[in-house]
Amino acid sequence: MTWEDVVRHDGRLCLGERSVRLVLAAVVFAVLVPAYFYPINGTPPFTTARFGGYASGWVTLLVPLAGLVLGYNAIAEDRESGAVRLSLSLPNSRQDLLFGTFLSRTGLLTAAILTGMALGGALVVYPFGELVLLPFLGYVLLTVLFGAVWTGLGVAVSSAVTTQRRAKALGFVLFAAFVLLWDTGVNAVRIGLERVGLTDGTLPDPVQFLVGSTPGNVYGRLVRGFVEPTGGVGGPWYLSEWVAVPLLVLWLVVPLGIANRRFDRSDLA
Repeated sequence: MTWEDVVRHDGRLCLGERSVRLVLAAVVFAVLVPAYFYPINGTPPFTTARFGGYASGWVTLLVPLAGLVLGYNAIAEDRESGAVRLSLSLPNSRQDLLFGTFLSRTGLLTAAILTGMALGGALVVYPFGELVLLPFLGYVLLTVLFGAVWTGLGVAVSSAVTTQRRAKALGFVLFAAFVLLWDTGVNAVRIGLERVGLTDGTLPDPVQFLVGSTPGNVYGRLVRGFVEPTGGVGGPWYLSEWVAVPLLVLWLVVPLGIANRRFDRSDLA
């Protein structure tokens, strides 16, 4: 049994769970809702290239949530019940289990994103919109990568702790910190520094780089820089969309790498 078998086995189990199907349906819904309202509330011309900027709010809220929900219980549940030791006796390596599970959950989320984008793109185009293919495909690709980042974070959390409760709590902390509270906290700091006279209302560029390196901010920078026709990213080179590409890749690779190292050395007894 290899990681490919883990992918197939985990995928079948996940699709059999009603909660997983609801999460995937929510992702499709997260794309269809803005696609429906875009021709009604958006600014013409209505094109699939401009749709990415309009839908980013919904996507940056629900895709991280879906990724964490799909990932946080991936290994912690089997570890708590002892089933993980059976999986590792087939024989599977711990790397097979970790990365096979990640690929399985990411594949499910990717399928939901692609379904939502295909249906949403049709809503944007019909009857008065315009299909601008390459920017739309770029937006779909970036969103799939964004979903993989958050699924990876969920799986990393799941492999780093020993119980489902801890995995759920840590996943919620990540979601609250990086999705719900981060930008509000940054704005509070910016306003505070302005009131005490340390800044003119804009954070210094290096600080903007640091506070703007969360997955959601990096994804937004990529969409503005590469997808939106009227978008663009100003500032020094390290705030550009080109630097955002390796940043998002690092968000995918580093947490899984740390999780792999920790999981490989942990005691599963």
